Amino acid sequence: MSGLSLLLVLLSAIAHAAWNLAGKQARPDLAFFFLASLWGFLLGAPLILPFTWPLLQSMPVTLWAWVGLSGLCQALYLWGLGQAYQRGELSSLYPLIRAVPLLLLMLAGLLWQAGNPLSHAALAGILLIVLGCLLLPMRHFGDLRLRHYLNPASAFALLAATATAGYSLVDDIATRALRGLPGAHSAAEVALLYVLLQSLAAAAWLGLPLLRQQAWRRLAGQWRSSLFTGIMMPLTYVLVVWAMAYASHVSYVVALRQVSIPIGLGLGIWLLGEPLSRAKLLGVALVLGGLGLVLLD
Repeated sequence: MSGLSLLLVLLSAIAHAAWNLAGKQARPDLAFFFLASLWGFLLGAPLILPFTWPLLQSMPVTLWAWVGLSGLCQALYLWGLGQAYQRGELSSLYPLIRAVPLLLLMLAGLLWQAGNPLSHAALAGILLIVLGCLLLPMRHFGDLRLRHYLNPASAFALLAATATAGYSLVDDIATRALRGLPGAHSAAEVALLYVLLQSLAAAAWLGLPLLRQQAWRRLAGQWRSSLFTGIMMPLTYVLVVWAMAYASHVSYVVALRQVSIPIGLGLGIWLLGEPLSRAKLLGVALVLGGLGLVLLD
């Protein structure tokens, strides 16, 4: 990966851990994430659309379909994330949500040869990251048993993680196509427009169940708390989509985003008073070792 790609991913990881902390403290629900996604679109549209309008007009129907699918995956991710955080600890669930997409994308790359093949060092690094993430939710080494993952919080975390893998694959395909259009002048321009449209699509999907539940009254009390997440969430992913333009394989970008795991773990322990254990420390060491292998590749 290039130095620019690495810098973009590191900035994204810091921003991602920050908005997850804010989301955890807000006990987010569908209304919260609907507002956050809507904020992302409303605040970004006046800044982005004026100079990306020609690119927007050149988008074919197939690309709009990819945006809609990405928005659906994003909505499922946010719903699963909110439900998981209402039931469990940030320092336990955050690593799980980050690890599973990495494993799924690695398997997808091996099966479908998406992008350039992963090296042996990168594969070993990814497996170390996943193993470390599986240890992080445990307070004791003896707790590493399947039954400790069979609970509602882990089930929603798994949904969020699977949806993350889904939109990562879709976004890699869609932005490659978008960068190939005549109106695309730079990778940054493509990233900004795509994430803006994804925010709108996610808000539309999240708004549908709110209509059915007649839950609009909850929005008035959450517009302030959702504002920070609404700014940081699209900013985080703009950096990721931008980095994808310089990476040979989407799994490299997703792997390096896992540097947010020790950041999220530290924030959960420091600011939320969540417990630290030897199992968590070993998990962090494995994650950092895996990241080192990916970086050295």
